[in-house]
Amino acid sequence: MEPEKSILKEFISGGWVVSFIGAVAMCARLLHANKDMSCIEQFKKIITAAIAATIAWFVLEQTDVSSLTKAITYGIIGVISPEVITGIVRIGEKFARNPDKFIKK
Repeated sequence: MEPEKSILKEFISGGWVVSFIGAVAMCARLLHANKDMSCIEQFKKIITAAIAATIAWFVLEQTDVSSLTKAITYGIIGVISPEVITGIVRIGEKFARNPDKFIKK
């Protein structure tokens, strides 16, 4: 019986491709957009997409879902990652301002 690989070893042996999928999905979005953005803004969005897709890989790696579904999920997460992260940050800021509003006693 083959010993189980650690999740980090699995990422190094092939999971890193997911970061690439997320980054490429964001590149496609940026190429399609009609907005003028600086190179730094575009770079930040691409890196954000790669990081978000990587986090999704760590979450989905151990689930019993087809590889195609996972790949589609990683691409979608790469495309919408800036909005998702902005939303999470806004929720965190609202919580920090007034935690009693979120926590019911």
